[in-house]
Amino acid sequence: MPSNIGYSITTRRLRLCCGHPEWLRKTQDFYNEIESFYYDLLLAHEELGELGSQKTLRALEVLTIMGRDKQVPQNPLPWEKVPLYFRRAAINSAIAAAKSHISRQKSIPGRKAEKLHSAVTYYKGMYRDFSHKEITLKVWTGEQWKWMRCRLYGREFPAEAELMSPSVTFEKKYLMLHVPVKEFTADTATVKQRIQEGRKICAIQFTNGDVFAVGTVCDGTGKETDVKFWGGGKEYTHRCNQIRKKIEKARKSLGREKQPGENRKYWMHLKHLSEHYGHQVTSQILRFAVEQDVSVIVLPRYNQEYSRNVMKGSGNWGPLHLSTRIRQYLDYKAWKNGIIVIEVHATGISKICARCGAEIIRTDTRTELCCCANGHQTNRYLNAVRNLGKKCLTQFGRGA
Repeated sequence: MPSNIGYSITTRRLRLCCGHPEWLRKTQDFYNEIESFYYDLLLAHEELGELGSQKTLRALEVLTIMGRDKQVPQNPLPWEKVPLYFRRAAINSAIAAAKSHISRQKSIPGRKAEKLHSAVTYYKGMYRDFSHKEITLKVWTGEQWKWMRCRLYGREFPAEAELMSPSVTFEKKYLMLHVPVKEFTADTATVKQRIQEGRKICAIQFTNGDVFAVGTVCDGTGKETDVKFWGGGKEYTHRCNQIRKKIEKARKSLGREKQPGENRKYWMHLKHLSEHYGHQVTSQILRFAVEQDVSVIVLPRYNQEYSRNVMKGSGNWGPLHLSTRIRQYLDYKAWKNGIIVIEVHATGISKICARCGAEIIRTDTRTELCCCANGHQTNRYLNAVRNLGKKCLTQFGRGA
């Protein structure tokens, strides 16, 4: 693979069905025992944690595994018949957990060691016959290692993607296989290179009304080629409010006394609703960007205090609050399509007219219209996003 090829890694979740789910549980218990053994060992030899991960792994193996010289190690592993890649997966998980504990202990002295419940990561050699429909896993039955064929249910993997080490997780009554998928892109040009080559950019401004976001597309010369509004904000807020009313009604029936895990199904419904709309709006934005042959997506960046106050005012279930989730999804989804997402500081984009540069003297929040000193009238979010696009071109253009 050429060194100038870019890539992104996302995790696919597939439903896993097998004949002996109890074997997977025993495999995880065994994995956690090995992980805990190395975790405690690394905490007892903190100096090893200062090495790189590969050197730390090698040092821990020297302490626990008999080498070619047949010398008994200092801390022999108390189990026999542990496959090499199963052991190494557990060691790497223990290293990550131990380093996290050591770094936190510096800020919180006396912090107790954690009890580990990690999902089993299957390295190559521990699985075979892997496709989107099935996988054969090497599992511990409690007495011996066996190969077990499992059925998978979920979306197909991208044709050119590289499948990385999967892991098995227990989610309530379901078994899930989490698969990191590595997808490649040949276009690794920087933002400055793309803009100086005259490629199109799409600037986006988020709102707290029925419109989730406003976007404008312009070419390298600054000429606007298209404008787009993405709606559905009122529908999202309405659906959230319906669920919140159910939560409030349930609390009244309990005398407003909080109970452990109360209304969990409703809170999870709210979470899933925000994830659904976040993915939906992100996909719509990305589809538009691909259709318009956009190379860079520009988002506004505000200072931390301003963002905190605006988010608080918009409410936890308002359209604007969803912008954080949309930004998160848009970043990795765009890169898979060869599009870079950047943030440009939004200072002043709402104070001047995008058409003539005059000061905005009047804004009507009910109609979302603004008017400048020269009488130009337009949507205030569209005006702001046009200024954001101009600001990006100025910052990264040929004169930069």
